Amino acid sequence: MKASSCLLLLVLSLCPLALRAEVLLSVNNVTVTEDELYLYLKEYLVPQAYESGVRKPEAIKNALVNLYVLRRAAGIAISEGLVPEAEVAYRQLDGGYRVALTAFVSDRAGKALVATDWEALADERYIIEQDKLGPREQVEVQHLLVELDDRSFSELMARTREIQAKIDAGEDFTSLVLEYSDDPSAARNEGNIGFINPGQTHPAFEKMAYSLNEPGQISEPVLTSFGVHFIRFKQRRGRDAISQDTVQKRLIRVIKKEREAALKGEVLAPFRVEAWPGVADLDEAAIAERVLQRLVSDP
Repeated sequence: MKASSCLLLLVLSLCPLALRAEVLLSVNNVTVTEDELYLYLKEYLVPQAYESGVRKPEAIKNALVNLYVLRRAAGIAISEGLVPEAEVAYRQLDGGYRVALTAFVSDRAGKALVATDWEALADERYIIEQDKLGPREQVEVQHLLVELDDRSFSELMARTREIQAKIDAGEDFTSLVLEYSDDPSAARNEGNIGFINPGQTHPAFEKMAYSLNEPGQISEPVLTSFGVHFIRFKQRRGRDAISQDTVQKRLIRVIKKEREAALKGEVLAPFRVEAWPGVADLDEAAIAERVLQRLVSDP
């Protein structure tokens, strides 16, 4: 027999590998034996999970279907020249079949992806995301921070009452920021932190900032993990809508990844449909016991 014929038999015949050559599944000239099921489970399960993995309901049937899909797709890939027969044989059994499976999926999915109007899909996704996110309101604030730092809580409260008294007396808030704020940036920005978005600051800080409405309005003291804040409201505005051009490339990348994953399932789904009738009536419990005994005895 020619060497190439031997290679083809190694790849496609799916002949038994060791002591138990019983065929468990045979569909479309693709067969899976108990030996091959054993080797498959031995590769994918760690010893600690042998029992739970094998005895799990429909675990044996699912493994057989997975093996069938692997072999079926690999056989087509080899016959269509999508992957060299010698490479599959060289990599040995399932490793080689997986190479061929990848080539098959890439070929079928690639053809579908080429025909996809990515810009149209990105436009649709943009509309959905804009509707989901919506333009969120921003508020511009100025704040004064009294850090807990090395102060005791009573010292922190005393400092807070002192500042509150000066605010109540009508003293200039910016002057108070420069005098009292422990925020390192206060000397540079006078406590002005610009516009903030929902979710950008501490929840307690955000809740108070968004509750203010009148320009110049100063909040009550707000306690956060950073210390005590006094917040002066300046203005609010609606957030500008995200530019469609800005996000289109990102959306196309995201959609491509999603579509590639979905297509893999779609491409292989017919093979799963083919295989299931062949495993429906198997005595799964008996097969599981035999395979488990082999796995345990040969860890």
